Amino acid sequence: MPLSEIEKELLEKFGNNIRKIRLAKKWSMEHLANKAEIELSQVYRIEKGKINTKLTTIVLLSKALEVDLADLLKNDIV
Repeated sequence: MPLSEIEKELLEKFGNNIRKIRLAKKWSMEHLANKAEIELSQVYRIEKGKINTKLTTIVLLSKALEVDLADLLKNDIV
């Protein structure tokens, strides 16, 4: 089932939040993927808003980035 425009926008904002935090730490996507123990391609797709990732992956990213889960889910950062 195709994503609605609202869903696409939310995924893009989530991906942008991840990217901004990662770049603030001066980390590569590869470094984040290794630290979160997920595939590099998955980090890329998440940051680009291409996939609706699982909650477990969001938690892994939060821990790897050393930020509160809420910081990743903020809807107003972009």
